[in-house]
Amino acid sequence: MIATWQLVTVVLLAVLVGAAVPVLMQLRRTLRSAENVLESSGPKLDRTLDEVGEAASRINRLGKSLERDSEGLQVFTDAAAGLGRSLKQAQESVRIMTTVGAAIGPAIAAGLRALFTRESEDDRESRPRGENEGATAEANMTGAPAESQAARMDQVPRAGRE
Repeated sequence: MIATWQLVTVVLLAVLVGAAVPVLMQLRRTLRSAENVLESSGPKLDRTLDEVGEAASRINRLGKSLERDSEGLQVFTDAAAGLGRSLKQAQESVRIMTTVGAAIGPAIAAGLRALFTRESEDDRESRPRGENEGATAEANMTGAPAESQAARMDQVPRAGRE
């Protein structure tokens, strides 16, 4: 007859098969469902990958365009930097001219005053005596000496003199 150990083995094998059948059926349904998902998402995934490829090519074209534009901007920034250097040099030149003008300006003004003062003294000395007599008569009416009256006339600014 059948030994006990053989009977135990058959019972355990029957339990194992009974437990494995539902698991295998669930595995089959899961695999079928996964297959359906992959079949339906495959074309969508292909379209998505194509769109990603197009986007990548657009980004590459945009990058190349930006590189070309940046070369133009580099020329512009170089020109702006050159203009800035020129303006700085002009500012420095104006500052130097202002300093020089401030240093020699009073000397030039004093020289011009001295030149015009000498010319007016030369003009007075070269006048005929009759012209100075009017100043003497006028000085006599005011009571001031003629020489001080003439000196006061030299102090009055004339148009074009200063």
